[in-house]
Amino acid sequence: METNSEIPTTKNPRKCLKSELHVYYGPSQKMLLCDFSIDMCSGGLFLKTETPFSVNERLLLSFSLPDENKIVTCRAKVAWVNLKDKPRKPELPPGIGLQFVDLAPEYLKSIQSFFKHN
Repeated sequence: METNSEIPTTKNPRKCLKSELHVYYGPSQKMLLCDFSIDMCSGGLFLKTETPFSVNERLLLSFSLPDENKIVTCRAKVAWVNLKDKPRKPELPPGIGLQFVDLAPEYLKSIQSFFKHN
């Protein structure tokens, strides 16, 4: 699992880390898909997927951080889409940029701690 490289961003100076995390996601607990993240920021993550989603669509996320025993669960909204045929960011694979919506304070602390140690 790669977690030590910073991803340069063009519009947002937030620190993002390359992080291949196994992420379960979907519209509800009963309809979860599974793919991998490419990078993560404290406010969201980029998920590699060819499943079609629309901007502002709400999803349930579930993932665990390296060296953490708890599973992070939260709602997220699709902030942007990187299509295979018309990529917004050609350097990234097809997927979706997700913004965390209701991240509990304990999970935010875990994510911030993850960033401090990587």
